[in-house]
Amino acid sequence: MNSQVKGTIAGILSASAYGCSPALALLLYATSFDAANALFYRYLGALVLFLPFLLVKRENLLLPWRDFLKLGIPGLCFALSTLTYFISFGYMNAGISATILFLYPVFTAVIMVLAYHEKIRPAMIFAIVLSFAGVVMLHGAEAGGLSPIGTALAVISAFTYALYIVAINRTKIIISNNKLTFYLVFFSVATTAIYMAVSPNSAIMLPHLPEQYLYIALLAIVPTIISLHLMNISIAAIGSTATAVLGAMEPVTAVALSVIIFGEHLSFYLLCGIALILLGVMIVIVGQRFKVWYEHIHTKYLNHLASTNGKKPRKRWRWKS
Repeated sequence: MNSQVKGTIAGILSASAYGCSPALALLLYATSFDAANALFYRYLGALVLFLPFLLVKRENLLLPWRDFLKLGIPGLCFALSTLTYFISFGYMNAGISATILFLYPVFTAVIMVLAYHEKIRPAMIFAIVLSFAGVVMLHGAEAGGLSPIGTALAVISAFTYALYIVAINRTKIIISNNKLTFYLVFFSVATTAIYMAVSPNSAIMLPHLPEQYLYIALLAIVPTIISLHLMNISIAAIGSTATAVLGAMEPVTAVALSVIIFGEHLSFYLLCGIALILLGVMIVIVGQRFKVWYEHIHTKYLNHLASTNGKKPRKRWRWKS
């Protein structure tokens, strides 16, 4: 499979899997679990389920101390993003929180431009604008005002998630996707445990109902192990900005599950918002395919120029992606 196609599919599936977390979290909250406990058991369950898989594959989990410290920054950003995201559910509708979280492609693009001077193509800018317009339309589907605390938490979640995407893409270490996923989950467990230890409003709870174990297992597998692994593949294949925009499937999934499971009203604004976001995703997919063709043509042309007059070039041109 072409790396661009593989990265695009992985990005869409990763966002869709992550978009399941609000519905699963709300189902767990209904059994008297709070956000911190839900996250702690989600990540702890992910470690328990993922570790045997790594052992079967004989994955070497040892990591040099320097690389461990380098992974600390993206690991902390990811943990803070999910923690603020889950806490925001207590202040506002989870579907609305998911749409605010989708601001992270904008933050990602701004960070890449300001910090790394990345050039953003017009098609990518147009896709971001369309996706953001879709988020605005989804907000219009919610009656009443938004909670300032919930909105602030969701915005912090979006910003720290963007930092995670950029940081993990810029971490110059050689590590497999499986090992990377393991350590990100490990940092998330540690961060959530520290939060519960210092927070006066949260204490460790033991699950005692069958449905609690079910929801914890689903949270550990779908929006954690599967989503993280696919996101790492997508970032490596198509880059941070494209992966961030493909995350448009995240709020679409969250809203769809809220309609199906919790009976939320499917309004005109909701349909328009979903349509705009999907259009933005399709522009990204088409834009990436066009980029591959464009680079291929230029590579062949420049190689031809370099080999004229019967002189064989010492080094072939490689287009910088």
